[in-house]
Amino acid sequence: MSSAWRRHSTVDTYIDATPDAVYDLVADVTRTGERSTECVACTWLPGHDAGRVGARFRGHNRAPHFRWTRICEVLVADRGREFAFRTVPSRWNYGASDSSIWGYRLQPEGAGTRLTHFHEVVVMPPPVMASLYGRFFPHHKDPRVPMAHTIDTLRRQLEATAASSPTA
Repeated sequence: MSSAWRRHSTVDTYIDATPDAVYDLVADVTRTGERSTECVACTWLPGHDAGRVGARFRGHNRAPHFRWTRICEVLVADRGREFAFRTVPSRWNYGASDSSIWGYRLQPEGAGTRLTHFHEVVVMPPPVMASLYGRFFPHHKDPRVPMAHTIDTLRRQLEATAASSPTA
């Protein structure tokens, strides 16, 4: 894997489900652990209505030999179109002064939805932390493979739900 950090990443897929159905699943961050390779759970924090712009949640993450949490804040909550959040920088969270935006854009396509999962590094970690992250979490330098896993799992979840629906 390259030593450079990929600052912008996107992956996409077609899902045989409506944009609203896709949105409802991606915006339910409490289900993130069902599809992520790293985030095992998310819990909404008090302060704003869950799923609305400004709402915050705590992501619980794990990788071999490591466990950590990050506070995230919803930036875009436009049902059927886009859901995005950022990791909130915090110098008190294991040096996590970095920040990334993660999100999903939904576009109607035929009878289904074109789902684009995107990631943008807004604030890079300090050089020492970037070196450590890159060594212990190489997928953080280029997250496209885990992102593809996430949207493929979303597609399978939604299509399985549609297939088991009484109207299907």
